[in-house]
Amino acid sequence: MHIIFGEEIGQAAAEKHIILELDTFEVKGKESPMTAYALVEHVPLQDMPTLNHFHDLHTNLMVEYRKRNWKYCEDAMEHLRGKWNGDLDTFYTELTTRIQRLKTESLPDHWSGTVLKS
Repeated sequence: MHIIFGEEIGQAAAEKHIILELDTFEVKGKESPMTAYALVEHVPLQDMPTLNHFHDLHTNLMVEYRKRNWKYCEDAMEHLRGKWNGDLDTFYTELTTRIQRLKTESLPDHWSGTVLKS
């Protein structure tokens, strides 16, 4: 798996590869947030019949994350762990840890799920 930044690059690569959204970052000194994507190169043959299902599940995971639908996210990640040749498992573990922390915080109404980086 490779990490790429920027929607334009992600869209261009999506013609030949599986591209999955990861986090969106606000970087100090940058005007607009940047989104990171995973470029999945290798999918096990046995996963091919369910590829679209798991692609949609990952996409919906990121949508529901921004909506703070923690239960959906936790359930989705249970099904996604081990998929994509295991390449995204560390992302799912990090997101699970983050969600556990966010559950205890009082988030502002304008919270968007963007990760702040200095």
